Amino acid sequence: MASDYAFAAATLVFLLTYVLISLRTVRRFPIERPAVAMLGGALMLVLGVLTPTQALLAINLDVIVLLVGMMLLVSGLEICGFFDLVSSLIARRAKNQATFLAWLMVATAALSAIVLNDTIALLVTPVVVRSTRALRVNPLPYLVAVAIAANVGSVATEVGNPQNAFIAIRSGIPFLTFTAYLLPVTIACLVVAIGLVWLAFRRDLAVPLTPISSVEPVRLHRTGLAVTLGVTVGVAVAFFASPTPAWLPLVALAGGSFVLFFLPFFAKTTARTLIAKVDWSIILFFIGLFIVLEGVRVSGLSAAIQGGFTASVGGQSGGLAWLVGLSALLSNLISNVPAVLLLAELPRGSTQLWLALAASSTLAGNATILGAACNVIVVQVASRDGVTVSMKDFVKAGLPVTAATLVLSTVLIALLVPA
Repeated sequence: MASDYAFAAATLVFLLTYVLISLRTVRRFPIERPAVAMLGGALMLVLGVLTPTQALLAINLDVIVLLVGMMLLVSGLEICGFFDLVSSLIARRAKNQATFLAWLMVATAALSAIVLNDTIALLVTPVVVRSTRALRVNPLPYLVAVAIAANVGSVATEVGNPQNAFIAIRSGIPFLTFTAYLLPVTIACLVVAIGLVWLAFRRDLAVPLTPISSVEPVRLHRTGLAVTLGVTVGVAVAFFASPTPAWLPLVALAGGSFVLFFLPFFAKTTARTLIAKVDWSIILFFIGLFIVLEGVRVSGLSAAIQGGFTASVGGQSGGLAWLVGLSALLSNLISNVPAVLLLAELPRGSTQLWLALAASSTLAGNATILGAACNVIVVQVASRDGVTVSMKDFVKAGLPVTAATLVLSTVLIALLVPA
């Protein structure tokens, strides 16, 4: 009877959590994802689905430490003007909208492979809005492109997005091995994504560019930027040299700590400013989700969801196509990060299935605005600058990109990675 109660209570909390995450507002009151996740975690405790010990053990500190370290590095790069510099260079060298779109997507994807894609979306979006206004072109195609490219690019490495970081630590796949397999997949999917985004917005992109002599000059802290880039390169080298993913959180935290302490000596900033720029909402979001999804697992709801999907596809379970299909479905129903946390028991030591889960959950997030936190960030930041990205605008490019890249990535992983 207790197990029946736990199953019912976990189901109620699970549905409530993800309905509220999807709604975003209730009667004009804003609902923040971290607050919902923390509420869901609290309800798992209050309703007795989890004990306090189970809830604490569910929080993966390795993932939390890795995220904090990487976000401190990104805070340093932002303060020194790195992201403004990259966007300005792209805008100034673009000869037409097609080349602007291509270079913007390539740069966004590359940056998202190095640091968290959510952070890249947060920093690049306002720069894109300013640049497109100076160029006197429609910002919509570029905002959708930034979200899609940030998701696609983040597939390449274990630090590209939060779900990859979790997969790296859970699977034990070395950083170099992960990137060696998924970098070719990322490049191929990015080429396809650029073509499909251009095709979806070809009419808007046919308008000639206006010279951007009016763009404000980029303010750089050159010495601070050199120091921060040096630390970032050192962290990247250490990632590749790490024998196991267990080192990744410590390397990231060490790099972030160096920037936190030394950057104030070389740039007009303080350690408090750097700490304030860390997106602590992502940390709280993860803590809440870890607890919620532990309740889902312990109650048996996770097994029931997997069984229902297996029955709906004819009873075939456990294979590459099955996992990709389930991952894609859940990523669009509940967003890709919680989908990965929910499906983490399935690969069971298979490198091929772990990599397929990483790629499919991230690429499936491009289908709709709610598919990935990165998409939501782009839309919200753009709205603060007076630009509205509707679901229709996003899906016009996102859905075909998702369908094409999911098929392409699955085929490539099947060919490149031993089963």
